[in-house]
Amino acid sequence: MADVTPAVLREAAEVLGIPEHASLNEIRQRYHEQIKTWHPDVSQQEPAVAHEMTIRIKKAYDLLVDYCTNHIFSFRIEDLARDLEQSPADFWMERFGEDPIWG
Repeated sequence: MADVTPAVLREAAEVLGIPEHASLNEIRQRYHEQIKTWHPDVSQQEPAVAHEMTIRIKKAYDLLVDYCTNHIFSFRIEDLARDLEQSPADFWMERFGEDPIWG
């Protein structure tokens, strides 16, 4: 992921229709919705266009899932205690607030 930029991640999110904030489950849900719409076997679009869009959707999904699943979390007791005392919104903003995708 060394060559991934904030713009590339944001573009991937836009391909899937991801707003500024989303959970991994929401990313998966948007992926499934987009694939159901664009897959060449079911799309009402020109087959070549549907095929190209399916490829873009899959690449965007893979990039975002890789980004999300490789984020490092601390499991030190102090960090866990602090994190659990926060509201979910505060926890999210502390973890991802400055991030170009989620912040």
